[in-house]
Amino acid sequence: MAKAGNFRDRAVIERLNTSTVDAYGNVSTGWATLVTRWADIRERTGKEEIEGGALAGVNKATMRVRSDAVTTALTEADRVNVRGALWNIQSIIQPDRKNAIVEMIIEKGVAT
Repeated sequence: MAKAGNFRDRAVIERLNTSTVDAYGNVSTGWATLVTRWADIRERTGKEEIEGGALAGVNKATMRVRSDAVTTALTEADRVNVRGALWNIQSIIQPDRKNAIVEMIIEKGVAT
């Protein structure tokens, strides 16, 4: 079980939503806050990737949050706003049999 002291970062998990906003039927999209949770984040060393002939810094991290009805329903289409940056969710797992925590691989430095 994860220690409570490890959950030090406040993570805002956002979901893309669509809504019709005008009389012409134009649809706008935007990110809305889904849930805010305390998280345990462990950043990995960054790497540089070549994208379109230019170097781009990409960082990955492992993020853990306590499991509940909302966090178990997260998908890779959601994103995380934590430590002043936007992170894409690459994968989501429940690493223990008790389903006490949800673990995600998150990535920043790429398009969100």
